[in-house]
Amino acid sequence: MRQSYSKIKQIGTNIRRIKQIVAKKSKLASDSYVFLGAFFIMYTLLGSHSVLAQNQVEIIKADSLVGQNQPFMQVKKLLGNVALRQGTTLLYCTQAVLNETTNILEAYGKVKIVQADTVTITGDTAYYFGNNRLAKMNGRVKLDDGTIILTTKKLDYDLNSHLAFYNTNGKIIDKKSTLTSREGYYNTVTKLFDFKYNVKVVDKDGSLTADSLRYSSLSKEAFFIAPTLVVNKQDTTYANPGSQYNTVNKIANLKGRSTVKTDDYVMTADTMIYDPPTEIGVANGNIVFVSKKDKAILTGEHGRYSKRTGVTRVFGRALLKNIFENDTLFLTADTLVSLDNKETKTKKLYAYKKVFIYKTDLSARCDSLSYNVSDSTIYFYQKPILWNNKNQSEADSINVLLKNNKIHLMNMKGKSFVISVDTLTNFNQVKGRKIVVNFNNDAKLEKVSVDGNGESIYFAIDEKNTLTGMNRVQCSKMNMLFAKNKIARIAFLGKPDGKFMPPKELKEDDKELDGFKWKITEKPTKESILKRVAAVIPPEIKPTAKDSVSATKKVETSTKKPLAKKIIKK
Repeated sequence: MRQSYSKIKQIGTNIRRIKQIVAKKSKLASDSYVFLGAFFIMYTLLGSHSVLAQNQVEIIKADSLVGQNQPFMQVKKLLGNVALRQGTTLLYCTQAVLNETTNILEAYGKVKIVQADTVTITGDTAYYFGNNRLAKMNGRVKLDDGTIILTTKKLDYDLNSHLAFYNTNGKIIDKKSTLTSREGYYNTVTKLFDFKYNVKVVDKDGSLTADSLRYSSLSKEAFFIAPTLVVNKQDTTYANPGSQYNTVNKIANLKGRSTVKTDDYVMTADTMIYDPPTEIGVANGNIVFVSKKDKAILTGEHGRYSKRTGVTRVFGRALLKNIFENDTLFLTADTLVSLDNKETKTKKLYAYKKVFIYKTDLSARCDSLSYNVSDSTIYFYQKPILWNNKNQSEADSINVLLKNNKIHLMNMKGKSFVISVDTLTNFNQVKGRKIVVNFNNDAKLEKVSVDGNGESIYFAIDEKNTLTGMNRVQCSKMNMLFAKNKIARIAFLGKPDGKFMPPKELKEDDKELDGFKWKITEKPTKESILKRVAAVIPPEIKPTAKDSVSATKKVETSTKKPLAKKIIKK
């Protein structure tokens, strides 16, 4: 029993010793953790202090230095020839207050900030926030980065992003131009400006005006981010956002429906490029080219203009609208080319492929034509066909002379055929190898002269406007005179072979020469031409009721009756 009690007592003693050992070790561990934590905090504070020390504005020199005691603040006042430094940035002034606790500097009098010997900013006063590396300059502020000089009343400059900002009207001067705006941003590294409000760029050749603008002082290029007006000595440009303009070589890359005006021309298109050195302009998308002197408008999908050669080319549903005093000529083709050479004094128009013409006194269609403006002559090629009042003319080739902007003379060569509708809607017909047609001052048929293989059918009508018969004649040469769209006289030069047929003996086959075909349904009208180019017609060229073709419709609906005329043989 005593032995058992002694064992239990020994066990209890051992347990107490174990507890003491454990307690001592726990205390040591706790003390170790406390030490490590304190070491970590001290390391962090020291490291943070070293970082702050790197951004701390340092005093280089001053004529006098006064320390100011403020609660929790360490402030120094510097007077006379003050110089400070932060990294590669130097600050100069005549008086300064430096709060070393907040790292904020107040500078007064001839303030100058130099960043890495590349950017120099001067002003009357400044606030410099050292931790953020942000300078707020006031007074007569000037920024010089070796490329441009910027002057304004107030300027914020971020030395980290190299971005300068002003909103108190600024002026920028570089080697080529002067730029002003109410507000602006400038990156001294990329040399890019972003300007807003009352932006204007001026150089020796002209000016540029906009509400907003992006400008590169390196490439001297302006990027339009708002509607912009460019005025030069030779032209004026109205450009929309997305356009680009080089202020040195004057090359313009215009987008967004822009317009270029010169003394002689006005061009508008969705996109345009104009190169002054070569004097070549290229336009695309709904172009409108206006010639002020000629009162002519060219429209189409694509265009090219060379000022040096005077050649303007428009293609893709091309249309010419030539405005006369009392009439307007509409001409459409796949391609239109205008030649205005001032050196040779040559002015011509060429049209290629699927040519259609409408004028109140003339309609035509052919494969191609040329129009010599100097002598008012139009040349039609490859199966041309013309309609004038109630007349239809076709040949292998035709040229027309205009007088006072009206048809005056028509020369027809090769398989020539003229059809004229009289008052009874009969078809008078003349065909031959060559035909010359004269018109009076009202552009009405006056005389038809046939030379070679002449054939004619003409209907005789008496004074009471009654058909008396039909004449069918073959003669190598003949002249036919007209009055009020009726044959007044006919002369045969040679030995005619003719036959007169009274109305009762007339058959339908007798009323047509070989090759006769009345093609009035193919006659171009103003409406049909405008419909063909509807995708590129500007609003001012839409058809009006005044230019309707009601007279032509009367002819189209009255071709059911035969024709005739009284004749005189010679």
